[in-house]
Amino acid sequence: MRMPLSTLLKRLVGASVVTLMLSGCTVGPDYKRPELSVSEQWKAQTGGEFAEAVDLVRDQQINPIQWWDQFADPTLSALLAYAGQQNLSLQSAALRIYQARAQLGISDASLLPTVLGSGSNTEGNNSTMRDALLQANWELDFWGKYRRGIESSFSSFQSAISSYYTADVSLAATVASAYINIRNIEELIRVAQVNLSLQGESLRIADARYKAGSTSLLALSQAQTRYQQTKAEIPGLMEQLNRQRNAISVLLGQPPGFYESQFGQAKNMLKAPEAIKVGIPMDLLRRRPDVAAAEHQAASQSALIGMREADLYPSFSLSGFFGYLSTSVTYQNGQTFSFEGSSSSAGASFNLPIFYRGAIVDQIRVQDAVFQQAVLNYQNTVLAAQAEVEDALMRIATASSATKDFGLALRSARQSAKLALDLYEAGQSDYNTVIVAQQILLQVQSDFVRSRSDTLMGYVEAFKALGGGWTGDLKVPALPNELIVQMKERSNWGNALDAQSPEANSPRLVQTLGLTQ
Repeated sequence: MRMPLSTLLKRLVGASVVTLMLSGCTVGPDYKRPELSVSEQWKAQTGGEFAEAVDLVRDQQINPIQWWDQFADPTLSALLAYAGQQNLSLQSAALRIYQARAQLGISDASLLPTVLGSGSNTEGNNSTMRDALLQANWELDFWGKYRRGIESSFSSFQSAISSYYTADVSLAATVASAYINIRNIEELIRVAQVNLSLQGESLRIADARYKAGSTSLLALSQAQTRYQQTKAEIPGLMEQLNRQRNAISVLLGQPPGFYESQFGQAKNMLKAPEAIKVGIPMDLLRRRPDVAAAEHQAASQSALIGMREADLYPSFSLSGFFGYLSTSVTYQNGQTFSFEGSSSSAGASFNLPIFYRGAIVDQIRVQDAVFQQAVLNYQNTVLAAQAEVEDALMRIATASSATKDFGLALRSARQSAKLALDLYEAGQSDYNTVIVAQQILLQVQSDFVRSRSDTLMGYVEAFKALGGGWTGDLKVPALPNELIVQMKERSNWGNALDAQSPEANSPRLVQTLGLTQ
């Protein structure tokens, strides 16, 4: 059947109009936020020893975004800035966003018709044949199958962005924790070395008194034992310090030894923040990127139920082609016969599953079960987030209280150690008193350092639990320039690797599907 090209186009346009009129028919469930168990306020610490400290922490305020500034340590700020640019795991999380963006483009194309062009040129002994053909096929999205697919891809895209910021928040907390550990171990080594010097002096005195016959060999042996014990603790601390330095070097995207060469000379003392703003538990739904990622993943899975449900209904397709044929034949007598012509056609078809419907129903059940799992994961993420905040607040309160008590104990322990050594040197007490006093001093000093470090760790945990470091915007992060160069050398990415590319947020899809970012 021959049909003018203009007539074919008119029919396809008319079919498009009909499709748009029917585009409101979308099967499957529309996503709604699941019910959540969220406390109105943080757990009241009444009747407990640390109630006042916890309430004080909750009531005061601090900026949770640039939270590391509250530690007043420029080295920490520099480490976090470097890790944000160079950490390899974070770069992988960013690449998953661009992967999801490309997948969104694939889903978007499902709404468009498929148009294929072909042509050939065949020459024989006495004939030449040329033809060109343009074919089009369009499956109408009558039941919203492909629109559901776009919804799913768009939610996955948003989930990938949220997951990136989850990794970013976690990275900042991990780097800060590693840095605090380094400072903690360095201080423990210093404490051990100071006590080793003190015990060395005690050993010198014990040795002099033994040679003078003023003390027994037992006292000298005890002094030597205590000195060697303290000395033996230092290598273990050095090994722990080396591990932490290597760990933070890897977090910075660099080989072992990088931290020592670039930051090892910094001796800043971190200052514990004076306060922290926690708000109310409901704030976690917008503050924490992992909560946002879990919800977007549930929304993505919800749309897949509709995609599979659409398979139960008949699918409608439009098809057509326009072709051109030229044939030339030369006879032995020299005469030439030529033929040129064109042809076109348009048609419609539908497919209805009959014997496969049971399997389709099972596919729907599979997607529904996966969606319910995503809902439970979202709900569990919200519960875990609340528990993490509560745990961090209690850690801050208890560690702060312990630091104050150890500070008071340290003052008396130093005095006791000095008095014990003075009395022993004057011959007014035995060496056992010195040993006990110096053991207590070393233990109290170590406990004081650890409790102060534990307080700092509590603040890091609290900021992480509150989603600190994330503004709440689902902004596509920029990739490092070297990655962009490498990927563009391999494949045609166009401007799709640019963070501010129009493809980043798909505004057309947002408007078309009524989605929100």
